Amino acid sequence: MFSRAVRLTHVRGVEVRLDVSLLPFAALVAWFFAARFRDGNDLAVALLMAAVGCVLFIASILAHELAHALEARHRGLDVQRITLFLFGGVTEMRASSQTPRDEFVVAAVGPWISLVCGAAFGLLGTFATWVFAAPVAAPIAEVAGLLAWVNVILAVFNLVPGAPLDGGRVLRAGLWWLLKDRRRALRIAARAGQVLAAALVLLGVRAVQVAGFEGLFGGLIWVAVGVFLWSAARAEIRQSEVDALLDGRRTRDLVGPLAPAVQLDDPLDGLAVVPPDRSLVPVLDGGHLVGVVAVREVDELHRSDRAVRRARDLLQRVDHLPRVGLDDDVRDLIDAFAGRVHAVRLHDDGRDVAVVTEREVARALTSLRRDGARRAPRPTAEAAT
Repeated sequence: MFSRAVRLTHVRGVEVRLDVSLLPFAALVAWFFAARFRDGNDLAVALLMAAVGCVLFIASILAHELAHALEARHRGLDVQRITLFLFGGVTEMRASSQTPRDEFVVAAVGPWISLVCGAAFGLLGTFATWVFAAPVAAPIAEVAGLLAWVNVILAVFNLVPGAPLDGGRVLRAGLWWLLKDRRRALRIAARAGQVLAAALVLLGVRAVQVAGFEGLFGGLIWVAVGVFLWSAARAEIRQSEVDALLDGRRTRDLVGPLAPAVQLDDPLDGLAVVPPDRSLVPVLDGGHLVGVVAVREVDELHRSDRAVRRARDLLQRVDHLPRVGLDDDVRDLIDAFAGRVHAVRLHDDGRDVAVVTEREVARALTSLRRDGARRAPRPTAEAAT
């Protein structure tokens, strides 16, 4: 999802990453803080206060996301990572909550931590003069007081009942408990999120109409947040549709027939007919998969070259690729493409039999979505021999 993110650290086994889009967000926060602190302070002091405030605000967002991640792990969910980006942070998880209670607690703990941060900063701002020397007490109190309000606002905004906000997930948990149907609850919460997104866009447009050029910046921010929330809510609806189609399916049901394998010393002109939706041919040596040959590279060769060249000449090693079993849940195959992985080895009874690319899986998912739930599982994949 965030291909440009870089790993920052690990916190209790949870990977924390920074996306490059966080940089303009941090700059915007620092600029807002500096403008706020400029009154009554020298420029250098105001800039220092803004820098410290910006770092502590991003740390507050990280604390919010860590609360989600650690509570999810405590409840047996597989947390992949936390990514800080333009609109704050997101906790990526592979597994869904098993009960409405788990869904509620994992969603609600983030805003609760934001309120705790707000209270802590509020106390610091109130008693700064008791703890710190007079020259630094006032700036510390001012930074802490602003961070207290910002964290409270963050918590309240996140509790608005519309996905993908935490309040939307709280709403989803309640609807799931009432309706006994998680997917229906997800769709309702996502629709509520789209209503919220549309309201934010209209708010931004109205701000520009009323305030003119002076309201342009703030209006654009509201519009950008609204567009992001709309896209995220729509993505959740699409994901629920995909989840419904994937239920009960194995990897072999999605990938379909595999390309026939060839031996390491087979001539390239002797390749068996490859299914049109396959781009890689498995290459075996003594019954073991040692690599693949790209169909595209074979097609680019002159016919006379194919007669003298062997599969080993165009061999691409695959030892570094993740492995998924043909009888594993199809979601394991999709999860294997996380990060910068573009191909995955498939094994049957522990023996590698083929390699499937991200594009092939995406094409199969698109076909599955287009045909809908009435589509029967494709012919099962047979092991390459």
